[in-house]
Amino acid sequence: MDWVALITKYPEISIFLSILLGHLVAKAKIGHFSLGPVVGTLIAGLVVGIVAKPVIPDIVRWAFFDLFLFAIGYSVGPQFFSSIKRSAIPQIIVTVVVNVSGLLAVIACCYFLRFDQGTTVGVLSGSLTQSAALGTGISALNELPLPDDQKNKLIANVPIADALTYVFGDLGLMLMLVMILPALFRIDLRKECEILEEALKKNSSESSDSFFQSPNKETIRAYIVSNSNFFDKNIQEIEKSFPNTRVYIDKVMRDGKLLEVAPELKVIKGDIVTISGWRSGFIHGVEVLGPEVDSNVMLSVETSVRKIFITNKEIDGMKLGQLAEQGRGLFLKKITRGPVELPVGPNLELHRGDVVYLMGSPKNLDRATKVLGFAESDPKKSDLAFIGACICVGIILGMFSFNLKNVPLGLGASGSILVVGLIAGWAQKRFPKVGSIPESAQQILIDIGLIVFIAVIGLKSGPHAVEAIQAGGFEMVLKIFISGAIATLVGPIVGFLVGRFILRQNGATTLATIGGAQTVMVSLNALQDASGSKVLATYFTLPYALGNILLTLWGPVIVAVSSLWQ
Repeated sequence: MDWVALITKYPEISIFLSILLGHLVAKAKIGHFSLGPVVGTLIAGLVVGIVAKPVIPDIVRWAFFDLFLFAIGYSVGPQFFSSIKRSAIPQIIVTVVVNVSGLLAVIACCYFLRFDQGTTVGVLSGSLTQSAALGTGISALNELPLPDDQKNKLIANVPIADALTYVFGDLGLMLMLVMILPALFRIDLRKECEILEEALKKNSSESSDSFFQSPNKETIRAYIVSNSNFFDKNIQEIEKSFPNTRVYIDKVMRDGKLLEVAPELKVIKGDIVTISGWRSGFIHGVEVLGPEVDSNVMLSVETSVRKIFITNKEIDGMKLGQLAEQGRGLFLKKITRGPVELPVGPNLELHRGDVVYLMGSPKNLDRATKVLGFAESDPKKSDLAFIGACICVGIILGMFSFNLKNVPLGLGASGSILVVGLIAGWAQKRFPKVGSIPESAQQILIDIGLIVFIAVIGLKSGPHAVEAIQAGGFEMVLKIFISGAIATLVGPIVGFLVGRFILRQNGATTLATIGGAQTVMVSLNALQDASGSKVLATYFTLPYALGNILLTLWGPVIVAVSSLWQ
């Protein structure tokens, strides 16, 4: 079969072939490190583009990129706006310092080496590992007042520089955060995280401790109340008779009839009660109530897990321990902030936009939902009209710009779509009846939007890549790699010095903040492995949201600045 002829006739095959090959490349690992699907797909796209030279309309890459940008903004919007408060100022300062320092390092290196605008965009997106900046930079290149053939050459240089710098952008950052900075400044990650964990769990109470225990299989049992110590006691008093555990009375049967369960309901001799809780809770003597019975009616207790978004402003800033005290009949499965699962403990501060996963009966879950915010709507439905409207608004807003020395300055369509997505994500959590996009759908938009965009970039740039590499030679490749390495390291170093010695922040939390600012999820995994703790996740989420915004906006900024020395 003539594959080149097949791809020429059906160019859409080249997109999916690039994605397939890119993910196969991403599976290759050296230790814990791999290229990742984005870089893998970019490289595969370049190769397929060189061989087959498929013709793909520009609308394909921009349509998918717009979906990606909107989904990124929508997903980080709630965390971004809810986390902006006085206590977060140190994290915000470090994040801004890291991102601005990285931008200035790219500008300095590329100015010194007189790179063109396209190469400069690639060095920025690769060294700071932000593929969205690659897209916003290319969008800005398309707006330059240059002939089409010259713009095409500049755009072709972007993925080459990105691929040459992205690998060290990931690997260099992880080495800096996990090995180099801790060694230079004598940071014991395990010890510092142990201190943070103790602070997270400090002042816990017996009645709420089990709210934070690792979930084990739920157990339901029924007992006949025959112990006189529990006669004429209400349900709340009986439940408190078993400290250091979390068990609840879900049903009460008296004379063959089920009673309405309420904390003030008094239990009498002969009542049959249904107790539910984690299996570990039943080793603390619940059987003292009386003999256990097997009853289909009493043991058929409906429970489920519900995903609840915190939107109530009265909950914002509340400690998780305070919430646990009010959580009768509920068990915490996990809590997330953005893409990160948080460590749980009584002193964890809750933010609007956080998502809690609670287990309990429908009645108790309904009560919790009213207090916290709202439950996830149908996870199988997305408001596609809302997505379309927001992207249209973003494109229209992107038309407004002004020129500085013939260089258009403004957010552009890409930056405007990102901002609209931020506002839309934030607003949806305030008005949940409009614009619902389940988290699974958000992730699909992010994944498919970015990977198709990257594949098309590689395919369209492939035919020009060989020419560009031949013209620059090994010397140009080396210059691009060194520039990217410098830009990767400058931001974390400057950010650490500011966080540790000016703001006097904990060393481990500063490292997590830097990883979030660079939007490198694997850096959080590396820090958690090195420290043996998940407590640093709470210091990663806000910088991650803010870093996604700033680094994406750097695309048009770097094009405008680099145009000044051409």
